[in-house]
Amino acid sequence: MNKEYLAQAIARIETLARRDPGSRGLASFAPSCELLPAAAELLRGQRVIIVTGFCIRAALIGETDGPPGALALADALRQLGKDVVLVTDQYSSDLLAAGAARFGTPLTTLTLSLPQEVAERQIDELVATFNPTQVLAIERPGSAIDGHRYSMRGEILDDLVPATDRLLAPQPACRTIAIGDGGNELGLGSLRDSIKSQVAHGELIFCTTPADYVIPAGISNWGAYALVAALSLLAGRLLLRSPAHEQAVLQALLAAGAVDGCTREPTLSVDGLPWDDYATTIADIYQETVNTLEAAAQHSATV
Repeated sequence: MNKEYLAQAIARIETLARRDPGSRGLASFAPSCELLPAAAELLRGQRVIIVTGFCIRAALIGETDGPPGALALADALRQLGKDVVLVTDQYSSDLLAAGAARFGTPLTTLTLSLPQEVAERQIDELVATFNPTQVLAIERPGSAIDGHRYSMRGEILDDLVPATDRLLAPQPACRTIAIGDGGNELGLGSLRDSIKSQVAHGELIFCTTPADYVIPAGISNWGAYALVAALSLLAGRLLLRSPAHEQAVLQALLAAGAVDGCTREPTLSVDGLPWDDYATTIADIYQETVNTLEAAAQHSATV
């Protein structure tokens, strides 16, 4: 199967992940085409840090967007023989543990503490000992132009979530990737000037910290699944779990206390989308991946 065919399939997957059901603006207006190079970068890597977890102030617990995608990525990278460390805070650590149990094997997780100085020491120690080849941020609050971390509603979250922008600081031989859907997430700084006017409260909440590769999505989990799909096509093997498995992961997070980030309720939904609506995009990404891999296998058999 030639590279152009795979690139076209990955472009279709990227389009699926950029559906914007909440009309938040980021996925509709941000430039695309970084899914393929981001996947190629991860495929070359050996040691990956994934940071996630977005605390919802009204519930004092993490939301259902972010951890499922982080776990799907961690699982895919582990299947490829990569070392992975997850980074989060106290409001999402139990959610990650509950979701990871659905994958069968515990994942190494660093739970950051407050105050900020303690978190920064933890981050520095992790980077020094783990020596990451890539750092990936998904649905994690990033620091805005005034230094604060904000919710999509404009709430300051500094007292709940330590800043993790330090993880995306330039490091020799380490590349960074960010997935987000609202602009306030870590790593989306390179989009700030061009997209902030298209996002509600954009001037206030938009993160300023950039990443080398940015994957805008209608829902951040979709961006993660798209990245796993692209990895699958580049690796020539299915790394995505089925939609039914993703539903089980989401149910595990809810049992651990997670809430929908938009409704702030513990329902089987993500960013206000009920499971059936949310799962349509997961199923489409999964089917596109399976179909492309099957076509590639048939092509190889006839050559």
